[in-house]
Amino acid sequence: MRIERSAEADAFLATVDTAAPEAVSACDGWTTHEIAAHVTGIAVEVVRHLEPYLQGDAVPATRSFEEREASLLALGHAELLKRLEADEDRMRRLVADVLDREPDAVIPWTGRHMAVAKFVPHLRNEHALHRWDVAGDDDVSDRLLGSEDLIEHSVGELGQILLVAGRRHDPDPDSDFRVRLHSPGHHDLLVLVEAGTATLAWADEDHTALGEPWLDIDPAARHVVIWGRRPDRRGRLRSHLSSPDLARLQALLSGY
Repeated sequence: MRIERSAEADAFLATVDTAAPEAVSACDGWTTHEIAAHVTGIAVEVVRHLEPYLQGDAVPATRSFEEREASLLALGHAELLKRLEADEDRMRRLVADVLDREPDAVIPWTGRHMAVAKFVPHLRNEHALHRWDVAGDDDVSDRLLGSEDLIEHSVGELGQILLVAGRRHDPDPDSDFRVRLHSPGHHDLLVLVEAGTATLAWADEDHTALGEPWLDIDPAARHVVIWGRRPDRRGRLRSHLSSPDLARLQALLSGY
């Protein structure tokens, strides 16, 4: 098996190569250089897990972002981008080697378990989202972030995790909450708080069938918003909520 470099990776690499390394990104506290180190660090950490797995050795505990990125941040930007490309390529080859041998392989990852096949959409997601952090709203972001399989990965793998930070800012934490993020031509996405648990989940029916409160939002903006970002262009979100409910929704989606 050969896993080709994704369109998302190509776009990310092109963007961080041309952007100023000290340019402030949309990710709080990070410049282009920090963004590049973060994405490189993910590939490095996947490699660090898959190499022993292939050899039949114990898979190590996943390191924190700070641990894995420290040495990468110390590199000059040109050298970091070389590492980014090389480690991303090494990661894809190792994923392919594992899946050739064991298509349903699952390994420990960040305190839980991750199917090795999921690392491919995971990195595509990271490349698309963090490219947006550097480039913002443009045609490439709209195309990449509007991909339904990527937002399905975000919701399926991180449906609860994406709301953990937002729950700390929830202005009404003891009340249930149910709002739809409606993108025409796509399934409605629910932002839910039920019995004290917050999560993202796909709806079975369109909002018009049930008359539930909703937000109109295009697919790419929806993907950005569930990760705690706010699109650059105004008018991409249109509220059909009361003001308190809109404020609560924004608090819940305030960042990962």
